[in-house]
Amino acid sequence: MTTDKNAIDRTERDRKETGMSALKMNTVDRNQLKKLMGKLGPLLALVILCTALTIGTDGKFLALSNISNLLRQVPIVALMASGMLVVILTGGIDLSAGSLLAISISVMGVAMQSYGIQNPVILILLGLMTGTFFGLINGLLLTKLHLPHPFISTLGTKNMCRGLALLITGAAAIGNFPAPVLIIGATDFRIGGVKIPFSFILVFATCVIFHIFLNKTALGRKIYSFGGNREAARLAGINTDRVQIFSYALSGFMCAFAGLVFVGRMNSAVPLASLEGDLDAIAACIIGGASFNGGKGNIWGTLVGAFMITVIRNGCNLLGVSSDLQQIVIGAVIVVAVFIDVVRGRLEIRSKRLAAAR
Repeated sequence: MTTDKNAIDRTERDRKETGMSALKMNTVDRNQLKKLMGKLGPLLALVILCTALTIGTDGKFLALSNISNLLRQVPIVALMASGMLVVILTGGIDLSAGSLLAISISVMGVAMQSYGIQNPVILILLGLMTGTFFGLINGLLLTKLHLPHPFISTLGTKNMCRGLALLITGAAAIGNFPAPVLIIGATDFRIGGVKIPFSFILVFATCVIFHIFLNKTALGRKIYSFGGNREAARLAGINTDRVQIFSYALSGFMCAFAGLVFVGRMNSAVPLASLEGDLDAIAACIIGGASFNGGKGNIWGTLVGAFMITVIRNGCNLLGVSSDLQQIVIGAVIVVAVFIDVVRGRLEIRSKRLAAAR
């Protein structure tokens, strides 16, 4: 009897252990599926959007001329969004991105027109240094003056830089840049019937660099750590002020880099350039899977988000949607993207609680 009872107990115990193992395996499988969908979700949405526009425009969306136009429009949004991603990874935001682009190219234009500087290297360096300088100012305002939120510091910089751009240019566009300055934004390579802009190739190179930087370097891991848990990062010995200052300076640099593409495309410095650039960059990051809470996001998702924003604007133009309605559509997309980010955060918290309860 005792032997039979022990055998029954062992069988029951084995059954419970098997059930627990199966439950854990199911939980792991579900978590892996959620992570996979989180990564592929933006790309899937982009494919669906492109398919819908192809049907809605009777195939005009996939015309070679329109594809070339898309590839020409993506780089400015993508480059600005790359810098914005680093800021958002720290749990911050940069509302001055569009204005930093404008002041960077305006300084280039004034240096050429008013001071007779024609050396393309000097002009390009002036633009990049201007964007980096004002990005650095954003970081210093946040860390050294201890302003309560980057929304305040970058909103102030946004208005100051836009006003300064209008002031130094006399609110007029400045054109006729030296040809070497225009190379980044004006050069195209023809492959078949499609023109591939040099700036688009630079975007992919930039994404590779950012991927390596954010995932393979100590500073990149510090940025993720800081955004994920600021207090833990500080206790771990990370200089949190330097991380934030670097992030905003890098964002300013990328805005100036995008400005070089703008100048190449337009052959002019326009003080009112990129009025909606900051919102497009933020939306690209959030659509691509970044979180306003910080610590989450990747450069490839951001690139998909940049494509999404550009495709929406391009599709609206093909469908004859007015510019006013386009602003409504983009605004709705931003609201939906932020809502998805909030829901995603809540689901992750709930998932962690359920896992802890088990």
